[in-house]
Amino acid sequence: MKTEEFDFSVDNRIMPHDPVELRGKTRDSGRMIVLDRSTSKIEHTVFTSICDYFRAGDLLVLNDSYMLSNTLWFQSESGSTQLTVYGHESDGATIVDIKGKELSSKPGLVLKSTNDNRLTCSLIEEQPDHLWKVRFEPMELLVPTLDQHGERLDETVHLDPKRWKSEPQAYRSVYAKAPGSLEIPSAGLHFSQELLSQAAAKGVEMAYITLHVGATETYAVRHISAEEIENHKVRSEYFEVDDKCAAQINRAREEGRRVIAVGTTVMRTLESLAVDKEPKAPVEAQTGWTDLYIYPGFEFKVIDVLLTNLHRPRSSHIVLTAAFAGKDFVMRSYDEITEMGGYEFDMFGDSMLIV
Repeated sequence: MKTEEFDFSVDNRIMPHDPVELRGKTRDSGRMIVLDRSTSKIEHTVFTSICDYFRAGDLLVLNDSYMLSNTLWFQSESGSTQLTVYGHESDGATIVDIKGKELSSKPGLVLKSTNDNRLTCSLIEEQPDHLWKVRFEPMELLVPTLDQHGERLDETVHLDPKRWKSEPQAYRSVYAKAPGSLEIPSAGLHFSQELLSQAAAKGVEMAYITLHVGATETYAVRHISAEEIENHKVRSEYFEVDDKCAAQINRAREEGRRVIAVGTTVMRTLESLAVDKEPKAPVEAQTGWTDLYIYPGFEFKVIDVLLTNLHRPRSSHIVLTAAFAGKDFVMRSYDEITEMGGYEFDMFGDSMLIV
């Protein structure tokens, strides 16, 4: 399938740089577009109405990971540079962007953290899109060093560094508890505690997985530069699904109740559990890595409903939504969004519910 089929006009696109709560609104106040696959109808509404689309017995699956700082200063004999951490690999390596062009970057070069000289970074191999595969040692120092000394550098959505440090709760979901993502699991940002309480009162059950968002969310990785979508690849990301969550999913499926994925991270995690199984086979608790790339033709076995944000043209995320709802339906919805104007895109933007 040609990647150009997933292009659309971006003339009227708005991309906020701050969470909605830091713009004087409530986190559940955004707009929402609803795609009904059974009728091929599109509805434009607001996120506070989402419980109207839930049913008693639905299982709402949420990702409880939240975002860390991603950038640290390192130095070598030839100078200093900033390293932006984009994600981790299953072999213990890490994917980074080296900001300083004056640095003589080559495999084997060892950099030392300017914040903690015990932390080093060894360059292993240059990657596509000007990224590098590196190894941090000792690895257990990386997250606390990022947490204590790190900054946020983002390619397109430039976070306010002062508010990022002073008001971190605005940048994470109300149910977040697991630090580790390098980009925001953004679909869950829309839920307030009040909305979650409304859903529970309606008989919606909730389950939690952890997927630490990494390089799959970076613009260089999610933007499909290949001419055909089948030739694109996504990076591995670490996930955890515990026994309780697996049991909740299996029970819901056995009883014919819907499983709702809050975000593409939940979609990829849960479908990874079932990708090599028969359609109705139970899923099992698992901790591991997924590089599952979902595009049209994929056979969905777990998820019945998807909540996601509004995505960029030619991205792996919009291709995933097209796999779930149908390319023509999804692209028609984006035509309506751009024609209407006023919709906000990306991590702090509005949402799409596919039922």
